[in-house]
Amino acid sequence: MKRGAYDFLSKPVNLDRLDLLLKRALAERRLDAENRRLKEQLDSKFGFENIIGASAPMQEVFDTIRQAAPSRATVLIQGESGTGKELVARALHQCSPRAQGPFVPVHCAALAPTLLESELFGHEKGAFTGAVERR
Repeated sequence: MKRGAYDFLSKPVNLDRLDLLLKRALAERRLDAENRRLKEQLDSKFGFENIIGASAPMQEVFDTIRQAAPSRATVLIQGESGTGKELVARALHQCSPRAQGPFVPVHCAALAPTLLESELFGHEKGAFTGAVERR
C-alpha cells in the first residue's frame, strides 16, 4: 500500500468487492484527469501568456510576475483605469502557490478610506459601527 497500491484483496477473492474497488479506482482516475484538464484550462485562460504586449515595459511586467509569483509577498498593482491591473493580478495569482485558493478582486477606489483597511485585512467584531462579526 505504501508503494502505490490502490487497495488489496484477500483470498478467496470476493467478486463484488473486486468490482467495487475497480469502479472506485476508475472513478478516481477520471476525476484526477478532469482535475488536471481544468487546471490546464485555468492556466491557459488566466496565465500571463494571454496578456498581449511585446514592448519592453510589458516584458518587465512579465518578469516581475515571474519573480513575485513564487513568493508569499503582498503585491500592490497600480495603474490607470483600463490598463489591465486585474489581468496582471489574475496572472500573478494563477502562477503562485495560492492558485488553489480563491481570487478575490477588490476595487479599492470604490471603498471609503475608512473601510479599505477592514476590507483588505479584516476586522474584529465591534471594531467599528456595523462590524457585527469577525472577518
